[in-house]
Amino acid sequence: MQQFTLEEKNTVLENPFVHIHRKLDVLLHIGKLLMECGANTNRIIEEMLKAATFMGIPHDYLNIHISYTTIMVNLLHKERSITVFRKTPVHIPNMAMINAVSKLTWRAFERHYSLTTYEHLISKLEYTIPTYPNWIKGLACGLGSAGLAFLYSGDWIAFIVTIICSFIGYVTRTLSTRIGCNEYVGISVGAFTAMISAYAFYTHIELGSLLYVLVCCTLFMIPGVPLINFVIDIINNHILSGVTRAIRTLLIVGSMTLGMAMALYFSPVPAFNFVDIKPHVISLTQIIGAFTAASAFAVLFNAPTRLLGYIGIGGILCVSVRNLLLVDFGFSTPGATFIGAAVMSIIFVKVSTWIKTSSTVIIVPSAIALMPGILLYRFVFDILHINSLNEAGLVHMMQNGITGVLTIIGIAVGVAIPNVLAQKYLKNIKERRIAELMATRHVHDGQ
Repeated sequence: MQQFTLEEKNTVLENPFVHIHRKLDVLLHIGKLLMECGANTNRIIEEMLKAATFMGIPHDYLNIHISYTTIMVNLLHKERSITVFRKTPVHIPNMAMINAVSKLTWRAFERHYSLTTYEHLISKLEYTIPTYPNWIKGLACGLGSAGLAFLYSGDWIAFIVTIICSFIGYVTRTLSTRIGCNEYVGISVGAFTAMISAYAFYTHIELGSLLYVLVCCTLFMIPGVPLINFVIDIINNHILSGVTRAIRTLLIVGSMTLGMAMALYFSPVPAFNFVDIKPHVISLTQIIGAFTAASAFAVLFNAPTRLLGYIGIGGILCVSVRNLLLVDFGFSTPGATFIGAAVMSIIFVKVSTWIKTSSTVIIVPSAIALMPGILLYRFVFDILHINSLNEAGLVHMMQNGITGVLTIIGIAVGVAIPNVLAQKYLKNIKERRIAELMATRHVHDGQ
């Protein structure tokens, strides 16, 4: 494929109004891909502005408005104004796509693509990025949830049973979606079947550790990426997008909890939501559980296969730091979680440059091992049973809710800490690299 022509390099890519509708369409397509694949709003805007620079559109001309379901771009210059928008109805985390969009734009700078080449390659991304088969995703759901059971002090029997129950829940949720059920109905059905399966094992096998199966078999449904992005959007002042993500998260958690409550309504199960999940000792099983949970859940986010090992190590790092602070130094859960996420994200910003990938692709899945939504779901579960709670139960419910919210904030701020601390420095590095690449655009003219 031809990389550039002199006409496009000297005219199309340097005059903002030449083929402007094609350029704006490319910007919208980039925004749509990133929003639907789980990028936070800041990341989306940065990638769109980087693409605009490549296509010769000054940032001063652009006004970008992003909500959860709509990407809008306005180009305003003197008396000329063009406004275009695109809907983003589907939201499925896909870290490989986020990585591919960023790499493609950098490659366009380096190889001096024409507008036609860049436009063509952007349009092909959603058809060329490989995704994991459903059976692998189902197995990853089971392994991720089982890793959390191990992390919360379950044994090998609980590990295996959690894999089975979570896989059953994933299959029924997938089938419900395929036959046309509403997404939230599918989540409720999946949670119902996973919990019924867990309850069947619990009643037929006399083993206390199977309580951890009840706690963990549905955790693969908790939307960790939207939870983290919700806080990141809010602290970056993208209020509308952040609030919408929060509402969607609550709907998913509520649907999941409703399915679980329906499964347990007539079941004499002990109060598994009071099971202690806070670590009291440091052990090898926690390391195994953290690695398994982080790398397995990364499959659900379609992280590239070559990065799964790094993501697992990231999970070990943030969980180990958190547990060390909880057990040996008496930190609160939100404080220890924040430091664990921050240490991991600071280290992995550097690691991402060594392995030539976007930092978001390895940092966010690694932080999922901290399970940002588990206390939130337990809080919602208690609300559904509020009439049966005594005073101690009500206090425990409020503790779960407040600690859960603060923990989510701690994870999100910890993940974003490199940008918070070094935003200007990182921006200068990016701008300097873009300027260097733009300066080579005319090097081979006339050759």
